[in-house]
Amino acid sequence: MTPYVPMAPNITVCGQTTSVFIDVLKSFTVLQKAMLDALGVEKLDPQAWYPQERILRAYQKVDFVLGGRGLERFGRQVPALVAFPPGIDDAHTVLAMLDATYHLNHARDGVVMFDLATGEMTEGIGHYSYERVGEREALMSCDNAYPCRFDMGLIAGFAERFVTGVQIDHEPGECRARGGERCFYRIGWVG
Repeated sequence: MTPYVPMAPNITVCGQTTSVFIDVLKSFTVLQKAMLDALGVEKLDPQAWYPQERILRAYQKVDFVLGGRGLERFGRQVPALVAFPPGIDDAHTVLAMLDATYHLNHARDGVVMFDLATGEMTEGIGHYSYERVGEREALMSCDNAYPCRFDMGLIAGFAERFVTGVQIDHEPGECRARGGERCFYRIGWVG
């Protein structure tokens, strides 16, 4: 099993985001408890920030219990619980904004890694890179510390908020689950 480790020291994850993962696991009581144990808490505080290394440890437990398909299903359920700001109203926009959203929910040394006012992004946690390749197709590249199969589900889940018939495929070649630097995904949809 691939170990999930932070890409930089002193990275924390927003409790509100983390609470979404806890909500997704509510039907898996044992996993929900394992995730809270990995975070070192009995109850999650949505206003708190949690060390990314603990979050990744929790993902490792989900991976151990549910495997790759479970991680993908887990990731696919997350976007249904996320509120979107105005202006995100189609699959291409949500996929293009995924990297900013990701950085907005992580902090380094206590400073949020995306500034909404300036658009400035702090490096250190990798990226979700987007490229539009057609009316109903996009390429995504992920080089972050989260599991490959989780990212596949997450990306598909975000697109599914706006379109139907979503299909996501891992492009041949490099993969983080096999020690690569990044994963490439092709995502398409019917309508």
